Amino acid sequence: MENEIVVNVDSGETRVALLEQSVFTELHIERENSKSVVGDVVKGRVSRVLPGMQAAFVDIGLEKAAFLYVGDYFDNTGGEPDPGGRRGGRKGRGGRRGAPPRIDTVLSEGQEIVVQIAKAPIGTKGARITSNISIPGRHLVLTPWSARVGVSRRIDSDKERRRLREIVDRLRPKELGFIIRTAGDGVRDADLAADIHYLNTVWQSIQRVHAEKPAPCVLHAEPDLALRIVRDAASPETKRIVVDDSHTFELLSKFIEEFVADPKPQVDHHTDLQPLFENMGLEAQIHANLERKVWLKSGGSLIVDQSEALTAIDVNTGRFVGKRDLEETVYKTNLEAVKEVVHQLRFRNIGGLIIIDLIDMESADHREKTYRALRDALRRDKARTNILKISELGLVEMTRKRTRENLVQTLCEPCMHCEGRGYLLSEETVAYNLLREMRSSLPRFSGRRIAITVAARVAEQLLGDKAKALETLSTALGHPIEVRARPGIHQEQFEVEALDEGPPVSIPLRWLRDPAEIAAEEAARNNGGSGRGRRRRGGRGASRDQRSAANDRQAAAAELDSSEAEADPQPLFPETQPETESPVQEVEGSPAGDSASGGAPEAALPPPALFPDPASPAQPTPEAVEALAPPPEEAADAPTPAPESPETGDDANAGAAPQAEFEEESQPVDDEAESRILPRS
Repeated sequence: MENEIVVNVDSGETRVALLEQSVFTELHIERENSKSVVGDVVKGRVSRVLPGMQAAFVDIGLEKAAFLYVGDYFDNTGGEPDPGGRRGGRKGRGGRRGAPPRIDTVLSEGQEIVVQIAKAPIGTKGARITSNISIPGRHLVLTPWSARVGVSRRIDSDKERRRLREIVDRLRPKELGFIIRTAGDGVRDADLAADIHYLNTVWQSIQRVHAEKPAPCVLHAEPDLALRIVRDAASPETKRIVVDDSHTFELLSKFIEEFVADPKPQVDHHTDLQPLFENMGLEAQIHANLERKVWLKSGGSLIVDQSEALTAIDVNTGRFVGKRDLEETVYKTNLEAVKEVVHQLRFRNIGGLIIIDLIDMESADHREKTYRALRDALRRDKARTNILKISELGLVEMTRKRTRENLVQTLCEPCMHCEGRGYLLSEETVAYNLLREMRSSLPRFSGRRIAITVAARVAEQLLGDKAKALETLSTALGHPIEVRARPGIHQEQFEVEALDEGPPVSIPLRWLRDPAEIAAEEAARNNGGSGRGRRRRGGRGASRDQRSAANDRQAAAAELDSSEAEADPQPLFPETQPETESPVQEVEGSPAGDSASGGAPEAALPPPALFPDPASPAQPTPEAVEALAPPPEEAADAPTPAPESPETGDDANAGAAPQAEFEEESQPVDDEAESRILPRS
């Protein structure tokens, strides 16, 4: 069994897979439009010095100037650090650092300095930079302004720390400093010598470019993903590197020949027409590891849920039933699960707070062995982790350092239907919400015929179990309510359209109302108030400016005399939503006679009535409206009583026929097929 690095280069995207003992353990992805500038060494020019902020802005060639705090700068113009200008100032008694110097004493406008990008630009903020340059290698980190050798604190053995420091101090150029990384623990002299040679070559290149090019310019950029992974991940255990791009193949071959110690990995060029990842069976594993549920070989399973605060991983026995007793079954499942958990953490690159919910184990010895298995599996993870003992509840709390975006963030986006919530309102809930919205806005319909457009499953609810409630609303309105099922409409969305002309609707004007009342309504709406139709999220509804414009049009309409209103009736609901929101929504491309236009109905598309009743009055009767309104002692949000089945009673059968008595007719509405539920002739 051997370790391999598989590099797939496509136009605009590079993917690198790490295989350890033939197991797909890590996936790295870099895209052309999302390359990071963090770690780049640049030559910049000071554009502004701000003594009041003890900081400076430096032009480094990006869209916005970079921010440099005085504590992140020391003078390196002569190639030697200035002790008085070091980061944090001089070390005082007891090793404490003194106050840094004033920014206007070490920097001036127009001065050219060498810095490194420590934090990428975000939004309107520029990059954060520092003059404490550090260039990473495989086992070492070059610190050119510090002529000393340091060792990572994660290397615990004092003997190993002394050995590594002696080797590096003997091999390094005396003017350069190095820090031995955790990955250097136990490596050979040849590996350290190869790293020193590589980093020294990089530094010499930086100095040449610095002498040749004016500011602002990039002196050293982090290499492409393929070269970066080979630099950081290639080891004596790496036997083969497979590349499917000729240019990348030549680049990696040259790098390995010059900077990787023996035994060198073999570099192969994949020229087969079949894609490299598909040929090696990696493509299917990528999609499988994006799933919420991960199956274990024994039949158990993991459930991975990532949230804003933490990642929760639940362990289940699944199909694994064991052989002897329950405790042994649980123990074996947990042992297998902790190894797969570590694999999922590395593959998905999950960071932050992680909670592992193991199956409860009664034996303290089993809990201790499971904890040790988890700790041993984490040793191969290069990201810094902190793990606590298994609690009595069977929970493991741990943290893992975030090194880059996780796999789900890189490859996925929130669902366009649920918008990342993971659930939708059920068709029954939407039907009840629609009935409540129509009941509360019934007086505004002014006795007009209306049509509601909903998803097909919601239409089934309205014409089936909710037919009795819909009939009651039709009676109160004075006209049958037409139900339209439109394919493709969101399940939580509905539209209400007025089909007849009618008098203008009186809507309270915003500037005539109490400001305190308006502020209270806006606060309630921002805290989850409803809009028209679907409960829209993420700023999809009409803006406040649009609503204000709608109020202006309503004010102008109110000043018209009655004769003008009769000759050219004002629309029931304007194009933009007024301040007092209504569930009636204009449908783009609706007939000219609808509530939005106020003209004559178009003959090509007569809206069929669901419950034809020629004897129905044009206006709702006061008795019907009074019967529909809830008693004053009842709460406004009292639950709607369960409607009766259409088959029970003669009254129910007269108002709503069973589902089998309706047939569908497809007609184009808004350039989209729409199903209208019509009574059989």
